Amino acid sequence: MRCAVMVLRGLFLLLLLVQFSAEGTAKEGGKPKKGKKGKQVICPSQLSAEDLDRVPANSTSNILNRLLVTYDSRIRPNFKGIPVEDKVNIFINSFGSIQETTMDYRVNIFLRQRWNDPRLRLPTDFKSDSLTVDPKMFQCLWKPDLFFANEKNANFHDVTQENILLFIFRNGDVLISMRLSVTLSCPLDLTLFPMDTQLCKMQLESFGYTTKDLVFMWQSGDPVQMDEIALPQFDVKQEDIEYGNCTKFYPGTGYYTCVEVIFTLRRQVGFYMMGVYAPTLLIVVLSWLSFWINPDASAARVPLGSTSPFLLPLICSSVHSKDECCSEVSYVKAIDIWMIACLLFGFASLVEYAVVQVMLNSPKRIEAEKAKMAQKDKEREKEGKTPAKANTVNGTGGTPIHVSTLQVVETRCKKVCTSKSDLRSNDFSIVGSLPRDFELSNFDCYGKPIEVANALGKSQNKNNKKPPPAKPVIPSAAKRIDLYARALFPFSFLFFNVIYWSVYL
Repeated sequence: MRCAVMVLRGLFLLLLLVQFSAEGTAKEGGKPKKGKKGKQVICPSQLSAEDLDRVPANSTSNILNRLLVTYDSRIRPNFKGIPVEDKVNIFINSFGSIQETTMDYRVNIFLRQRWNDPRLRLPTDFKSDSLTVDPKMFQCLWKPDLFFANEKNANFHDVTQENILLFIFRNGDVLISMRLSVTLSCPLDLTLFPMDTQLCKMQLESFGYTTKDLVFMWQSGDPVQMDEIALPQFDVKQEDIEYGNCTKFYPGTGYYTCVEVIFTLRRQVGFYMMGVYAPTLLIVVLSWLSFWINPDASAARVPLGSTSPFLLPLICSSVHSKDECCSEVSYVKAIDIWMIACLLFGFASLVEYAVVQVMLNSPKRIEAEKAKMAQKDKEREKEGKTPAKANTVNGTGGTPIHVSTLQVVETRCKKVCTSKSDLRSNDFSIVGSLPRDFELSNFDCYGKPIEVANALGKSQNKNNKKPPPAKPVIPSAAKRIDLYARALFPFSFLFFNVIYWSVYL
């Protein structure tokens, strides 16, 4: 019995749960779903005769109802007749910068189209030349099926209302203007980067109507207008805009009308001149300063020679990190050639110093240089260019007496003989009677004896000091390499610049 009661209670609870869930779903289904705001447009052709009779006869609404009551938006104007001519006009509000990674650009435009529809000719009792229509009525009219052939993303603008303007003229012309933001593809050729010029297109094509039914054409005059537009890296000018016809043929369907506008974008080179070309040029020139430093001064030459191979890759990596276009393409660009050339010149200056060091430390070249120096000394002795060994203190050679005593004599003479306040009147005869070779004698200006021994002792002490270390022998071949490098490197870099700028500018 207890088991039966438990089973009945479970079934009862299950029935209650099923009932509650069914009521909940019924309530949710009864609520209206939230959708987009806005009422559904009812065209005059969908109105009943009673609704049309309620409109006053002389009102603009009645005129519009009379135009559209028999209008069929599914059929193009001049059906089975001449094709509809759609004149296109564009006003560019803003031009976004080009994205090198995705190779596209974004524009905000007013797209205007004008075509003739004989079914929409205004009646004679309508006094105005044009009729401004609510943009919602745009759905009740036939319109060209224009689309952007190179479009990646596009959207309408509906703040605060749908940005659509609709005019109907007396002769049946229909003018529609709408505001769009379009992202268009633009294949870039960065071979000349950063001295490149890009051509970006905007193609307007018919999707479903062939050239037998619809033909696009640019409005006469300037069909694409824009104000002064400033881009971060490019210059866009009105006079550089070109127009063309891009009608395409698709096998199986036929020819489809298409018009295009081509924007010429010229890149501004100022940033790259100041941020890339000028610093790398100075670094290369800095590496050449080592050619004017002695080959044995390794502490001075090595930092100068190794500066460019280390700094140039850093500049190159910083440029690649800032500009995505530098690192996203697989082919060689103009800036890559410049950086590689500067790196090679910097590396060549370091290699030049390595060659100089090899010659500087070559024992054979050092011995050969010493032999040349000894030979030159012998030739000088033969020619009589060696100093004479006479006129010394002891007559056997050594330091001449005037070398040791001249400084003492001159000092005393300057202090005593040239000062008028210290001279007595009878001392002028002594000065005037001095022998011409007084600097070689052992007497001063007043005839007093000079202690020559002290002077000689000082000179001998100087001679007894350790001689300065001999200068290292530098082979002439090492000096010759530096001499050639001083002329070869600047002229070769100048030649490279002439070729580089003549090709890429």
